[in-house]
Amino acid sequence: MKENSEIKFLAEAYKALNHIYDKNPSPDNINKWKADVVPKLYGSAKIKVSRVEVVRFPQSSYDFTMDKDEHEKKIVEAVLRDTAFKINADKKSKENIEILKLLKVREENIYFEMQLAEMICGDNTKFPYRSSKYLTEFFQNLGYSYIHSGETRKYWVKDILDELNIKEIHTLVSTGLFRKKYFIDFAKEKDLNHSDLFKGAAKEFKEFIQNSITANEAFDLSSVLDMNVNVELLFDNVANTQDIELNKLIEEAKERFFNPNDKQVALEKLWDAFERLKTYFLQDGLKKNQSADKLTSIISEHFDKEFIDEEFTKLTKIGNNYRIRRHETDKQELTPVHTNYFFFRMLSLIDLCLIFLREEENEKIDIF
Repeated sequence: MKENSEIKFLAEAYKALNHIYDKNPSPDNINKWKADVVPKLYGSAKIKVSRVEVVRFPQSSYDFTMDKDEHEKKIVEAVLRDTAFKINADKKSKENIEILKLLKVREENIYFEMQLAEMICGDNTKFPYRSSKYLTEFFQNLGYSYIHSGETRKYWVKDILDELNIKEIHTLVSTGLFRKKYFIDFAKEKDLNHSDLFKGAAKEFKEFIQNSITANEAFDLSSVLDMNVNVELLFDNVANTQDIELNKLIEEAKERFFNPNDKQVALEKLWDAFERLKTYFLQDGLKKNQSADKLTSIISEHFDKEFIDEEFTKLTKIGNNYRIRRHETDKQELTPVHTNYFFFRMLSLIDLCLIFLREEENEKIDIF
């Protein structure tokens, strides 16, 4: 088969990664390597490679040897192999079609390895439960030498799956996860019907495949285009919270919005403000989800908290699925009309939060 340019690029990237790791390890070299490779990747593969730290600066100021992470390197190698397989695979082979479908799931679902690990462990109760001993046996029966030695089971399995390429995972699923002997033995031990157990697991896995593939479908705005906004009222209210950076983001967003050439920047600023608002109570020692919950509780006083929670969720979903930042070229672009809509809907919710936060802060003022 004639080697195409993409395969050649991936092969060279693989060699370059190992050369850096073995001969010239440094975070700067790895980051330069990422800058070349990450734009060529898709979905969770892109996210994984951008996140990994194959080489780190030493923890001790007295140690000048770089910290190298073999596990992180293997994750990247698996991504490169998967990408090469997708390009080179014979699409007429039934097995390859199955593998490509599984690869699409892996690319679309950032939690692919964790959810599959939960099936292998039996933490997903549709599948046979495996203790430490049986997890070791599971992998050794597939030809691997892994031995479980007390780590949290699902995280241990996930680390293994992270390092396997998609062809290896396909084999693991077809001849390991769905090996009928495991279902028969577990059903006998628990006095269950092994046929029903197997069918239930197969149904669960099919839903996992389908849900993963459709998880990143663009959010349909048509069902929520029904809101009028009092523009003057929203723009007249000045952000004046204790969070100076939040105030700056909101005011800059409003200022830029009136310049047609700056609307995308205005949307970015307001989205940053929206996300920052959720962390407003981190200063009180709360975690992000606790901070967001406290915020929605405050602004839901004498109102419907479920409705407010849903509004935050819907806006977050729109922001995550559509192109808010200019560099997010892999996301669907908002039309000018939808940009206006999303901006004002976010601004309305932010403005509501500011009103209640001002009241909250005024109550906290110690007059002594």
